[in-house]
Amino acid sequence: MTFADWFNFRGRVKQDQVLVKTVDGQEDTKVIPGSFNLLAFLFTWFFALFTYRYRTPFFIVKALVPFLALMTVNMLAGVLFNTLVQAVINLLGAFWYGAMFNTWFRNQLLVNGYQVQKTAA
Repeated sequence: MTFADWFNFRGRVKQDQVLVKTVDGQEDTKVIPGSFNLLAFLFTWFFALFTYRYRTPFFIVKALVPFLALMTVNMLAGVLFNTLVQAVINLLGAFWYGAMFNTWFRNQLLVNGYQVQKTAA
C-alpha cells in the first residue's frame, strides 16, 4: 500500500465485489462489501486485528500503518490546537478509515493473488 492508496477515494470499492483464489485445489472466496465500513469507523485498526473475516497475509500490518499516521496527526492536533479541533480531526480520521477500509482490504487481496470474479451477464 502506498501513500496514494490511503486517499484514493475515486478508486474506492463502490459495489460489492467477489475475489477468488485457488489454494491447494480449493477455491477461496472473499466478498468485499461496496459500502462504508461502520465497524472500521468505530474500532479502526482493532477491527482488522480481531476480525477473522479480514485475515489475509500482511493486511493487519498494512491497516496498522494508516492507523499510526492517524494517531500521530491526532497527537499533533492535541498539541497545536484546542480540544474541539482535535475532536473534529479525530472524527474525520475515523470516517476516512471506515470509508477506505474495504478498499485497502481489496487491494491487499489483489496483491495476495486473488482475482476479481467476473459476473455472468
